[in-house]
Amino acid sequence: MTKKSCDTFVVHESSRIVEALVGLKNVQVLAYQRAGPDVELLIEQVEVTRFCPSCGAQAQIKDRPVVRYVDLPVFGTPMTLAWRKHRLRCPHERCHRRSWTLGDHRIAAKNCRLTTRCAKWATEQVGRGRAVSDVARELGCDWHTINDALTTYGEALLEADTKRLTLTTAIGLDETSFVKLGTQRWRQYVTTVADVANHQILEILPTRDFKDVAHWVHSQPGSWKGKIGFGALDMSNVYAAVYSVTLPKAHQVVDAFHCVQLANRALDEVRRRVQREHTGHRGRRNDPLYRVRRVLLTGEERLNETAQQRLTSLLELGDPHGEVAIAYRVKERLREFYRCTDINTAQAMLTELIEHCQRPAMPVELHKLGRTLQKWFDKICNFHLARTSNGPTEALNNLIKRIKRIGYGFRNFRNYRVRALLYAGKPNWRVLGSIIVR
Repeated sequence: MTKKSCDTFVVHESSRIVEALVGLKNVQVLAYQRAGPDVELLIEQVEVTRFCPSCGAQAQIKDRPVVRYVDLPVFGTPMTLAWRKHRLRCPHERCHRRSWTLGDHRIAAKNCRLTTRCAKWATEQVGRGRAVSDVARELGCDWHTINDALTTYGEALLEADTKRLTLTTAIGLDETSFVKLGTQRWRQYVTTVADVANHQILEILPTRDFKDVAHWVHSQPGSWKGKIGFGALDMSNVYAAVYSVTLPKAHQVVDAFHCVQLANRALDEVRRRVQREHTGHRGRRNDPLYRVRRVLLTGEERLNETAQQRLTSLLELGDPHGEVAIAYRVKERLREFYRCTDINTAQAMLTELIEHCQRPAMPVELHKLGRTLQKWFDKICNFHLARTSNGPTEALNNLIKRIKRIGYGFRNFRNYRVRALLYAGKPNWRVLGSIIVR
Protein backbone atom coordinates (compact mmCIF):
# COMPACT_ATOMS: atom_id res chain seq x y z
CA MET A 1 0.00 0.00 0.00
CA THR A 2 1.47 3.33 -1.02
CA LYS A 3 0.78 6.72 0.44
CA LYS A 4 0.68 9.98 -1.54
CA SER A 5 0.97 12.25 1.49
CA CYS A 6 0.59 12.07 5.26
CA ASP A 7 -3.20 12.46 5.01
CA THR A 8 -3.98 11.13 1.51
CA PHE A 9 -4.26 7.44 0.76
CA VAL A 10 -4.42 5.49 -2.46
CA VAL A 11 -7.85 3.88 -2.22
CA HIS A 12 -8.12 0.18 -2.97
CA GLU A 13 -11.02 -2.19 -2.64
CA SER A 14 -11.10 -3.41 0.97
CA SER A 15 -11.44 -7.07 1.69
CA ARG A 16 -14.22 -8.48 3.79
CA ILE A 17 -11.77 -9.11 6.61
CA VAL A 18 -10.81 -5.43 6.74
CA GLU A 19 -14.45 -4.32 6.66
CA ALA A 20 -15.23 -6.74 9.49
CA LEU A 21 -12.65 -5.00 11.68
CA VAL A 22 -14.85 -1.90 11.66
CA GLY A 23 -18.22 -3.65 11.58
CA LEU A 24 -20.39 -0.51 11.50
CA LYS A 25 -23.32 0.12 9.22
CA ASN A 26 -22.95 3.03 6.79
CA VAL A 27 -19.23 3.25 7.55
CA GLN A 28 -17.02 2.49 4.59
CA VAL A 29 -13.39 1.38 4.69
CA LEU A 30 -11.55 3.43 2.08
CA ALA A 31 -8.04 2.10 2.55
CA TYR A 32 -5.66 0.47 4.91
CA GLN A 33 -1.93 0.52 5.35
CA ARG A 34 0.78 -0.93 7.55
CA ALA A 35 3.34 1.38 9.13
CA GLY A 36 5.89 -0.96 10.69
CA PRO A 37 4.05 -3.07 13.28
CA ASP A 38 0.97 -0.81 13.25
CA VAL A 39 -2.16 -1.01 11.09
CA GLU A 40 -4.15 2.06 10.07
CA LEU A 41 -7.62 1.99 8.50
CA LEU A 42 -9.11 4.95 6.65
CA ILE A 43 -12.89 5.08 7.10
CA GLU A 44 -15.66 7.45 6.05
CA GLN A 45 -19.37 7.76 6.71
CA VAL A 46 -21.76 7.21 3.83
CA GLU A 47 -25.32 8.50 3.40
CA VAL A 48 -24.47 11.67 5.30
CA THR A 49 -27.34 14.05 6.04
CA ARG A 50 -26.40 17.40 4.49
CA PHE A 51 -28.89 19.88 5.92
CA CYS A 52 -28.23 22.82 8.20
CA PRO A 53 -29.52 21.99 11.71
CA SER A 54 -30.39 25.65 12.23
CA CYS A 55 -32.23 26.76 9.08
CA GLY A 56 -32.67 23.43 7.25
CA ALA A 57 -30.96 24.57 4.07
CA GLN A 58 -28.94 22.25 1.85
CA ALA A 59 -25.43 22.19 3.33
CA GLN A 60 -22.18 22.21 1.43
CA ILE A 61 -19.01 20.26 2.17
CA LYS A 62 -16.36 22.63 3.44
CA ASP A 63 -13.56 20.09 3.82
CA ARG A 64 -12.86 16.53 4.97
CA PRO A 65 -10.28 16.48 7.76
CA VAL A 66 -8.77 13.14 8.80
CA VAL A 67 -8.76 12.51 12.57
CA ARG A 68 -6.95 9.50 13.99
CA TYR A 69 -8.22 7.41 16.89
CA VAL A 70 -6.61 4.59 18.86
CA ASP A 71 -8.50 1.33 18.38
CA LEU A 72 -8.30 -2.10 19.95
CA PRO A 73 -5.32 -4.20 18.87
CA VAL A 74 -5.94 -6.89 16.27
CA PHE A 75 -4.16 -10.18 17.05
CA GLY A 76 -1.66 -8.26 19.16
CA THR A 77 -1.10 -5.61 16.47
CA PRO A 78 -1.86 -1.96 17.42
CA MET A 79 -4.51 -0.42 15.17
CA THR A 80 -5.49 3.15 14.39
CA LEU A 81 -8.71 4.34 12.76
CA ALA A 82 -8.23 7.36 10.50
CA TRP A 83 -11.70 8.87 10.28
CA ARG A 84 -12.32 11.17 7.31
CA LYS A 85 -14.95 13.44 8.77
CA HIS A 86 -17.34 15.75 6.97
CA ARG A 87 -17.10 19.41 7.83
CA LEU A 88 -20.14 21.18 6.39
CA ARG A 89 -21.14 24.79 5.93
CA CYS A 90 -24.44 26.59 5.51
CA PRO A 91 -24.68 28.60 2.24
CA HIS A 92 -26.86 31.30 3.85
CA GLU A 93 -24.78 34.18 5.12
CA ARG A 94 -27.37 35.21 7.72
CA CYS A 95 -27.49 31.76 9.33
CA HIS A 96 -25.63 31.75 12.67
CA ARG A 97 -24.60 28.13 12.17
CA ARG A 98 -21.86 28.78 9.63
CA SER A 99 -20.02 25.45 9.84
CA TRP A 100 -20.07 22.21 11.80
CA THR A 101 -18.42 18.80 11.80
CA LEU A 102 -20.50 15.64 11.66
CA GLY A 103 -19.85 13.03 14.34
CA ASP A 104 -20.84 9.44 14.99
CA HIS A 105 -20.94 8.12 18.56
CA ARG A 106 -20.53 4.58 17.24
CA ILE A 107 -17.04 5.44 16.03
CA ALA A 108 -15.86 7.78 18.77
CA ALA A 109 -17.25 10.22 21.30
CA LYS A 110 -16.60 13.92 21.10
CA ASN A 111 -13.23 15.02 22.52
CA CYS A 112 -12.16 11.40 22.95
CA ARG A 113 -9.06 10.05 21.20
CA LEU A 114 -10.11 6.42 21.56
CA THR A 115 -12.73 4.68 19.49
CA THR A 116 -15.95 3.88 21.32
CA ARG A 117 -15.25 0.17 21.64
CA CYS A 118 -11.67 0.83 22.71
CA ALA A 119 -12.74 3.42 25.29
CA LYS A 120 -15.27 1.02 26.84
CA TRP A 121 -12.70 -1.78 26.94
CA ALA A 122 -10.13 0.50 28.59
CA THR A 123 -12.71 1.72 31.12
CA GLU A 124 -13.48 -1.83 32.23
CA GLN A 125 -9.81 -2.79 32.37
CA VAL A 126 -8.90 0.13 34.63
CA GLY A 127 -12.12 -0.24 36.61
CA ARG A 128 -11.21 -3.82 37.49
CA GLY A 129 -7.88 -2.78 38.96
CA ARG A 130 -5.31 -2.26 36.19
CA ALA A 131 -3.14 0.84 36.17
CA VAL A 132 -3.88 3.52 33.58
CA SER A 133 -0.25 3.49 32.48
CA ASP A 134 -0.42 -0.28 31.94
CA VAL A 135 -3.46 0.00 29.63
CA ALA A 136 -1.89 2.97 27.82
CA ARG A 137 1.25 0.95 27.19
CA GLU A 138 -0.77 -1.92 25.74
CA LEU A 139 -2.71 0.36 23.38
CA GLY A 140 0.35 2.40 22.41
CA CYS A 141 -0.96 5.80 23.54
CA ASP A 142 -0.29 8.21 26.38
CA TRP A 143 -1.69 8.27 29.91
CA HIS A 144 -4.01 11.25 29.37
CA THR A 145 -5.74 9.60 26.41
CA ILE A 146 -6.77 6.63 28.56
CA ASN A 147 -7.63 8.73 31.60
CA ASP A 148 -9.88 11.10 29.63
CA ALA A 149 -11.82 8.20 28.13
CA LEU A 150 -12.00 6.48 31.53
CA THR A 151 -13.46 9.58 33.16
CA THR A 152 -16.01 10.13 30.38
CA TYR A 153 -17.32 6.58 30.17
CA GLY A 154 -16.84 5.82 33.87
CA GLU A 155 -19.06 8.71 34.93
CA ALA A 156 -21.63 7.73 32.30
CA LEU A 157 -21.68 4.16 33.64
CA LEU A 158 -22.08 5.25 37.26
CA GLU A 159 -24.92 7.58 36.29
CA ALA A 160 -26.70 4.94 34.21
CA ASP A 161 -26.36 2.11 36.74
CA THR A 162 -29.14 3.35 39.02
CA LYS A 163 -29.96 -0.12 40.33
CA ARG A 164 -26.72 -0.04 42.31
CA LEU A 165 -28.26 2.54 44.67
CA THR A 166 -31.63 0.85 45.21
CA LEU A 167 -30.60 -2.43 46.83
CA THR A 168 -29.35 -1.32 50.21
CA THR A 169 -31.12 -1.34 53.56
CA ALA A 170 -28.13 -0.22 55.63
CA ILE A 171 -25.50 2.40 54.87
CA GLY A 172 -22.26 3.42 56.52
CA LEU A 173 -20.46 6.76 56.65
CA ASP A 174 -16.75 7.04 57.20
CA GLU A 175 -13.98 9.50 56.45
CA THR A 176 -10.75 8.77 54.65
CA SER A 177 -7.72 10.85 53.76
CA PHE A 178 -7.71 12.02 50.14
CA VAL A 179 -4.52 14.02 49.82
CA LYS A 180 -1.81 15.52 52.03
CA LEU A 181 -0.29 18.81 50.90
CA GLY A 182 2.38 21.16 52.17
CA THR A 183 4.88 20.93 54.98
CA GLN A 184 2.28 21.48 57.70
CA ARG A 185 0.79 18.01 57.16
CA TRP A 186 -2.48 19.50 55.93
CA ARG A 187 -4.87 16.80 54.81
CA GLN A 188 -8.08 16.87 52.84
CA TYR A 189 -10.63 14.30 53.94
CA VAL A 190 -13.49 12.81 51.96
CA THR A 191 -16.58 10.88 53.01
CA THR A 192 -17.26 7.34 51.87
CA VAL A 193 -20.94 6.37 51.64
CA ALA A 194 -21.04 2.58 51.69
CA ASP A 195 -23.72 -0.07 51.34
CA VAL A 196 -22.79 -2.19 54.35
CA ALA A 197 -25.44 -4.78 53.49
CA ASN A 198 -24.02 -5.55 50.02
CA HIS A 199 -20.41 -4.43 50.61
CA GLN A 200 -20.08 -1.79 47.92
CA ILE A 201 -19.42 1.94 47.74
CA LEU A 202 -22.39 4.10 46.82
CA GLU A 203 -20.69 7.49 46.60
CA ILE A 204 -17.58 9.41 47.59
CA LEU A 205 -18.10 13.02 48.67
CA PRO A 206 -15.27 15.58 48.52
CA THR A 207 -15.80 16.72 52.12
CA ARG A 208 -16.79 15.53 55.58
CA ASP A 209 -18.76 18.65 56.53
CA PHE A 210 -22.27 18.15 57.86
CA LYS A 211 -23.90 20.43 55.31
CA ASP A 212 -22.47 18.67 52.25
CA VAL A 213 -22.98 15.11 53.50
CA ALA A 214 -26.54 15.84 54.64
CA HIS A 215 -27.31 17.49 51.30
CA TRP A 216 -26.30 14.35 49.41
CA VAL A 217 -28.41 12.06 51.58
CA HIS A 218 -31.37 14.45 51.45
CA SER A 219 -31.18 14.67 47.64
CA GLN A 220 -31.71 10.93 47.23
CA PRO A 221 -35.19 9.63 46.25
CA GLY A 222 -37.70 9.14 49.03
CA SER A 223 -38.08 5.47 48.13
CA TRP A 224 -34.35 4.97 48.72
CA LYS A 225 -34.38 6.76 52.06
CA GLY A 226 -37.44 4.84 53.17
CA LYS A 227 -35.60 1.52 52.80
CA ILE A 228 -32.68 2.54 55.01
CA GLY A 229 -33.22 0.84 58.35
CA PHE A 230 -29.73 1.15 59.82
CA GLY A 231 -26.97 3.72 59.63
CA ALA A 232 -23.50 2.60 60.74
CA LEU A 233 -20.88 5.07 61.93
CA ASP A 234 -17.83 5.42 64.12
CA MET A 235 -18.26 7.82 67.02
CA SER A 236 -18.58 10.92 64.85
CA ASN A 237 -20.89 13.73 65.93
CA VAL A 238 -21.09 14.97 62.32
CA TYR A 239 -22.30 11.68 60.86
CA ALA A 240 -24.67 11.11 63.80
CA ALA A 241 -26.24 14.51 63.08
CA VAL A 242 -26.53 13.61 59.38
CA TYR A 243 -28.51 10.48 60.23
CA SER A 244 -30.69 12.30 62.76
CA VAL A 245 -31.66 15.02 60.28
CA THR A 246 -31.94 13.13 56.98
CA LEU A 247 -32.80 9.58 58.13
CA PRO A 248 -34.65 10.01 61.43
CA LYS A 249 -36.29 6.56 61.23
CA ALA A 250 -33.02 4.69 60.72
CA HIS A 251 -31.35 3.07 63.73
CA GLN A 252 -27.87 4.48 64.24
CA VAL A 253 -25.29 1.79 65.05
CA VAL A 254 -21.86 2.62 66.47
CA ASP A 255 -19.25 0.33 64.99
CA ALA A 256 -18.17 -2.45 67.37
CA PHE A 257 -14.54 -2.25 66.29
CA HIS A 258 -14.23 1.43 67.16
CA CYS A 259 -15.96 0.91 70.49
CA VAL A 260 -13.57 -1.87 71.53
CA GLN A 261 -10.69 0.18 70.15
CA LEU A 262 -11.73 2.98 72.51
CA ALA A 263 -11.51 0.58 75.46
CA ASN A 264 -8.11 -0.65 74.24
CA ARG A 265 -6.89 2.94 74.04
CA ALA A 266 -8.08 3.63 77.61
CA LEU A 267 -6.30 0.47 78.80
CA ASP A 268 -3.07 1.49 77.09
CA GLU A 269 -3.26 5.00 78.58
CA VAL A 270 -3.65 3.51 82.07
CA ARG A 271 -0.67 1.22 81.47
CA ARG A 272 1.55 4.09 80.33
CA ARG A 273 0.58 6.30 83.26
CA VAL A 274 1.19 3.56 85.80
CA GLN A 275 4.50 2.79 84.11
CA ARG A 276 5.66 6.40 84.51
CA GLU A 277 4.41 6.70 88.09
CA HIS A 278 5.96 3.41 89.19
CA THR A 279 9.34 3.64 87.43
CA GLY A 280 9.75 7.34 86.66
CA HIS A 281 10.34 6.75 82.95
CA ARG A 282 8.69 5.44 79.83
CA GLY A 283 8.48 1.74 79.13
CA ARG A 284 11.76 -0.07 78.53
CA ARG A 285 12.48 -3.53 77.26
CA ASN A 286 12.76 -5.23 80.67
CA ASP A 287 9.90 -3.36 82.38
CA PRO A 288 6.98 -5.69 83.28
CA LEU A 289 4.25 -3.44 81.90
CA TYR A 290 6.16 -2.86 78.68
CA ARG A 291 6.68 -6.60 78.18
CA VAL A 292 2.97 -7.29 78.65
CA ARG A 293 1.65 -4.43 76.46
CA ARG A 294 0.65 -6.64 73.50
CA VAL A 295 -0.86 -9.38 75.66
CA LEU A 296 -3.14 -6.83 77.30
CA LEU A 297 -4.65 -5.92 73.93
CA THR A 298 -5.23 -9.55 72.94
CA GLY A 299 -8.62 -11.15 73.51
CA GLU A 300 -8.68 -13.25 76.66
CA GLU A 301 -10.11 -16.28 74.84
CA ARG A 302 -7.10 -16.28 72.51
CA LEU A 303 -4.56 -16.60 75.34
CA ASN A 304 -3.26 -20.05 76.19
CA GLU A 305 -2.41 -21.10 79.74
CA THR A 306 1.21 -19.96 79.45
CA ALA A 307 0.21 -16.51 78.22
CA GLN A 308 -2.35 -16.11 81.00
CA GLN A 309 0.22 -17.01 83.66
CA ARG A 310 2.68 -14.58 82.09
CA LEU A 311 0.03 -11.84 82.12
CA THR A 312 -0.79 -12.45 85.80
CA SER A 313 2.83 -12.50 86.95
CA LEU A 314 3.88 -9.38 85.04
CA LEU A 315 0.88 -7.41 86.32
CA GLU A 316 1.78 -8.39 89.87
CA LEU A 317 5.28 -6.97 89.31
CA GLY A 318 4.42 -3.76 87.46
CA ASP A 319 0.90 -2.89 88.64
CA PRO A 320 1.08 -2.42 92.42
CA HIS A 321 -2.40 -0.86 92.80
CA GLY A 322 -4.19 -3.05 90.23
CA GLU A 323 -5.24 -0.16 87.97
CA VAL A 324 -4.08 -1.85 84.78
CA ALA A 325 -5.78 -5.10 85.79
CA ILE A 326 -9.06 -3.22 86.35
CA ALA A 327 -8.83 -1.55 82.94
CA TYR A 328 -8.12 -4.95 81.40
CA ARG A 329 -11.25 -6.45 82.95
CA VAL A 330 -13.31 -3.46 81.69
CA LYS A 331 -12.07 -4.05 78.16
CA GLU A 332 -12.91 -7.74 78.31
CA ARG A 333 -16.34 -6.99 79.77
CA LEU A 334 -17.07 -4.72 76.81
CA ARG A 335 -16.08 -7.52 74.44
CA GLU A 336 -18.47 -9.83 76.30
CA PHE A 337 -21.19 -7.25 75.68
CA TYR A 338 -20.77 -7.71 71.93
CA ARG A 339 -20.85 -11.51 72.22
CA CYS A 340 -24.18 -11.35 74.05
CA THR A 341 -27.17 -12.50 71.98
CA ASP A 342 -30.04 -10.93 73.96
CA ILE A 343 -30.48 -7.18 73.68
CA ASN A 344 -32.02 -6.74 77.14
CA THR A 345 -29.19 -8.62 78.78
CA ALA A 346 -26.69 -6.64 76.73
CA GLN A 347 -28.23 -3.31 77.80
CA ALA A 348 -28.07 -4.32 81.46
CA MET A 349 -24.47 -5.44 81.01
CA LEU A 350 -23.43 -2.13 79.42
CA THR A 351 -25.28 -0.11 82.09
CA GLU A 352 -23.44 -2.01 84.82
CA LEU A 353 -20.11 -1.46 83.02
CA ILE A 354 -20.70 2.30 82.73
CA GLU A 355 -21.59 2.56 86.44
CA HIS A 356 -18.47 0.60 87.29
CA CYS A 357 -16.26 2.95 85.23
CA GLN A 358 -17.75 6.04 86.85
CA ARG A 359 -17.02 5.04 90.43
CA PRO A 360 -14.81 7.59 92.23
CA ALA A 361 -12.07 5.02 92.90
CA MET A 362 -11.66 4.14 89.21
CA PRO A 363 -8.77 5.56 87.14
CA VAL A 364 -9.45 8.84 85.34
CA GLU A 365 -9.03 7.11 81.96
CA LEU A 366 -11.95 4.82 82.80
CA HIS A 367 -14.04 7.80 83.89
CA LYS A 368 -13.58 9.24 80.40
CA LEU A 369 -14.42 5.89 78.81
CA GLY A 370 -17.58 5.63 80.90
CA ARG A 371 -18.74 9.10 79.85
CA THR A 372 -18.22 8.24 76.19
CA LEU A 373 -20.11 4.96 76.51
CA GLN A 374 -22.95 6.76 78.28
CA LYS A 375 -23.16 9.39 75.53
CA TRP A 376 -23.45 6.76 72.78
CA PHE A 377 -25.40 4.21 74.86
CA ASP A 378 -28.42 3.77 72.58
CA LYS A 379 -26.35 3.68 69.39
CA ILE A 380 -23.98 1.10 70.88
CA CYS A 381 -26.87 -1.14 71.98
CA ASN A 382 -28.46 -0.90 68.51
CA PHE A 383 -25.75 -3.28 67.34
CA HIS A 384 -27.83 -6.12 68.78
CA LEU A 385 -30.86 -5.25 66.62
CA ALA A 386 -29.30 -6.44 63.35
CA ARG A 387 -25.58 -6.84 64.19
CA THR A 388 -24.76 -4.21 61.59
CA SER A 389 -21.35 -2.60 61.77
CA ASN A 390 -19.20 -0.15 59.85
CA GLY A 391 -16.68 -2.92 59.14
CA PRO A 392 -17.60 -3.21 55.44
CA THR A 393 -16.98 0.54 55.05
CA GLU A 394 -13.51 0.14 56.56
CA ALA A 395 -12.84 -2.78 54.21
CA LEU A 396 -13.94 -0.72 51.22
CA ASN A 397 -11.61 2.06 52.34
CA ASN A 398 -8.79 -0.48 52.07
CA LEU A 399 -9.81 -1.07 48.44
CA ILE A 400 -9.65 2.68 47.87
CA LYS A 401 -6.15 2.72 49.33
CA ARG A 402 -5.18 0.03 46.83
CA ILE A 403 -6.35 2.28 44.00
CA LYS A 404 -4.31 5.13 45.49
CA ARG A 405 -1.22 2.91 45.55
CA ILE A 406 -1.73 1.85 41.92
CA GLY A 407 -2.14 5.49 40.87
CA TYR A 408 0.71 6.67 43.12
CA GLY A 409 -1.67 9.07 44.82
CA PHE A 410 -4.32 11.47 43.52
CA ARG A 411 -4.72 15.23 43.49
CA ASN A 412 -7.71 15.43 41.16
CA PHE A 413 -10.85 14.42 43.08
CA ARG A 414 -12.79 13.64 39.90
CA ASN A 415 -10.24 11.03 38.84
CA TYR A 416 -10.10 9.68 42.39
CA ARG A 417 -13.88 9.32 42.64
CA VAL A 418 -14.33 7.57 39.29
CA ARG A 419 -11.47 5.13 39.85
CA ALA A 420 -12.64 4.24 43.37
CA LEU A 421 -16.31 3.78 42.44
CA LEU A 422 -15.50 1.64 39.41
CA TYR A 423 -13.26 -0.62 41.49
CA ALA A 424 -15.16 -0.82 44.79
CA GLY A 425 -18.66 0.28 43.75
CA LYS A 426 -19.49 -2.99 41.96
CA PRO A 427 -21.06 -1.40 38.86
CA ASN A 428 -22.94 -3.56 36.37
CA TRP A 429 -20.40 -3.77 33.56
CA ARG A 430 -23.03 -5.04 31.13
CA VAL A 431 -24.62 -1.58 31.21
CA LEU A 432 -21.41 -0.14 29.77
CA GLY A 433 -22.02 -1.81 26.41
CA SER A 434 -25.31 0.08 25.90
CA ILE A 435 -24.07 3.50 27.00
CA ILE A 436 -24.04 6.23 24.34
CA VAL A 437 -21.66 9.16 24.79
CA ARG A 438 -22.00 11.76 22.05
